[in-house]
Amino acid sequence: MERVKLAIDGGAKAKQTPYGREQRYGAEELEQLREALEQGTLFYAQGEKVRQLEAEFAEKSGVPYAVCCTSGTAAIHSALMAVGISPGEEVITSPITDMGTLSPILYQGAIPIFADLHPHTYTLIPESVEACITPRTKAVIAVNLAGNACDLDALREICNRHNLYLIEDCAQTFGCRYKGRPIGTTGDIGCFSFNEYKHISCGDGGITVTRDAALAERLRLSTDKAYSRRADAPERRPTFLANNYRMTELQGAVALAQFRKLDSIVSRRQAWCGELSRRLEGVRGITLPEIAEGVEPSWWFYMMRVDESQMGVSADAVAKALQAEGLPIGAHYIGKCVYEHPLFTNKSAFARAPHACDSYDYRAGMCPNAEAILNTCITLSVNEAYTQSDLNETVEGIRKVGEGLGR
Repeated sequence: MERVKLAIDGGAKAKQTPYGREQRYGAEELEQLREALEQGTLFYAQGEKVRQLEAEFAEKSGVPYAVCCTSGTAAIHSALMAVGISPGEEVITSPITDMGTLSPILYQGAIPIFADLHPHTYTLIPESVEACITPRTKAVIAVNLAGNACDLDALREICNRHNLYLIEDCAQTFGCRYKGRPIGTTGDIGCFSFNEYKHISCGDGGITVTRDAALAERLRLSTDKAYSRRADAPERRPTFLANNYRMTELQGAVALAQFRKLDSIVSRRQAWCGELSRRLEGVRGITLPEIAEGVEPSWWFYMMRVDESQMGVSADAVAKALQAEGLPIGAHYIGKCVYEHPLFTNKSAFARAPHACDSYDYRAGMCPNAEAILNTCITLSVNEAYTQSDLNETVEGIRKVGEGLGR
């Protein structure tokens, strides 16, 4: 049978219509902003919007405490301050993540240590995490990537056994559930991002959740220069070094309206990507993402891997062929593992002073699975407004390229 001509070779595109989109911000956000402005204050400690967001987020997460801040990076940093991470200590995390996970470790003077990843869930391998533990290890940051969750029960058990804190980076997993539990609630602290490109957004912002009252108090202080806003606190007497990561009432108002849309956003992504996975089974040369056991993913993006031995070409070539078909797909995600960033390999975290991580030898080859993932992955952008027509044409494009390029 003659193969269909690929668009990159002059054939017709599989994607004939633009992908679905919907207005992200609207009447609900405007109403919340109006109410925030009418309060007469935009300071979180005197207004109602940030506190309301915290209360609703905590309730939906099934925990007693939530604390807002200015970004997902600030959420991670406040979590590290709250658990007392100090210079020279080690924090184990993922080699496929954003600097927002790593900068807070470095600012605390601590040393990021990288464990390897499962080749198809793209999340931390518990055995690799345990192998990284030393007497200096104080915490694990579990990066729940692309809407999927780590093996959190196994990581929790390891952390309990070694007396370590478990912090969940949930920037890409709003609305995900792990074994029936809301994401971010297996660890000691869960950290979320309201960045413009996340499931829900207020431009930039963050929030942390915890069950621990003492940690909740430390989280609040960590976002507000260690100033207590309690009525019974007579004067400002900071007891530890903390930043100003206070969320404003304007951010809180928009995030509150967005949060109330989260269930709809996640359910639509789950339905679309779930059907995509079913219909892509068996495509030659394409390995689909695996969902970790007991996880209901929220699909921030959809990452596949190219089997170059079957496809006969690289991930770059596959991505270019899919782009020619009209699909929003790129290759290699972040390019290289984060430990290959110059600030690690060149030991240049600070311009004129050494950092504790300078004593550690960061180099290619540290996490073979993670490096192989990035070398061979292709990533499909996902949006809750994608339609059935978008799904049909996406499947057609991926199958067409798999058959056209596959050996």
